[in-house]
Amino acid sequence: MKDGWIFIDKPKEISSFEVIRKLRKILNIKKIGHAGTLDPFATGVLAVALGEATKSISYFNASKFYQFRVLFGISKDTDDSTGKTLQTSDTIPLKKEIDECLKHFVGFQQQVPPKYSAVKINGKRAYKLARENKTFEIKPKEVNIYNLTCLATQKKEEFIFTMECSSGTYVRSFARDLGKMLNTFAHVSELRRIKIGKFGENSIILLDKLAELVHIGDHFVMMHSIKDVLDDIPAVQLNSDLSKKFQNGLSFDFFNKDTFEDTLLITSNAKLLGIGKVVEGKIKPVRVFNL
Repeated sequence: MKDGWIFIDKPKEISSFEVIRKLRKILNIKKIGHAGTLDPFATGVLAVALGEATKSISYFNASKFYQFRVLFGISKDTDDSTGKTLQTSDTIPLKKEIDECLKHFVGFQQQVPPKYSAVKINGKRAYKLARENKTFEIKPKEVNIYNLTCLATQKKEEFIFTMECSSGTYVRSFARDLGKMLNTFAHVSELRRIKIGKFGENSIILLDKLAELVHIGDHFVMMHSIKDVLDDIPAVQLNSDLSKKFQNGLSFDFFNKDTFEDTLLITSNAKLLGIGKVVEGKIKPVRVFNL
């Protein structure tokens, strides 16, 4: 299976792009991409699409689970431990004060991404503008935090959090905003993504370990099919005539007028053909897989 997904345990101090570069070499593959960038200082689950699976990246919008530490009393220009210290405060919140604030962060909200992020401002990445000391504003975007918990540590100024959130949520922005709400400063001192959708610690593999498996031709055990990864999208089975139409990029009448789903996985004889969209009662091919 050269077309599918693999979940890497991203090491610290390496960018998500660097992981892709290394994988391209290890797997000797050209078509490769990832869903959900992890900052260089972060570790954990990085979802990587191979071959035809790269066409499905934008459809893998599963919720993300993080475990991270927040250090209070210090603000950083990057909102994490790698940045330059901007301000300090002697005000360190108590756990009960933090718990009281957490309810304000659960649910849909407008969140401003960090200045050091890959958000584009007039076609240029925000982190590049930040490095050039340019003044710019980042517009808030809607995110959804489903779950938040806090645990005390042996250091009174540092707390451990777990978060389940939608794609596009910035943990660093949460730490920055939580600090403000508690009338102090805060930044993320450690960050690990522990799960994307149903894929957690038991699904991931280190780059070195993967290279070993590739060497003996055993790496396919770590791969997941596109269908398995996109199993939250409803599937429709087509007969051979409609399958041919779909594969040729043609729209056709959809026999189930009651569906409210606009995106569907299209299959035929247990084979995945692609992703279709329901437009005015017709299925229109959006992504056709050549599997």
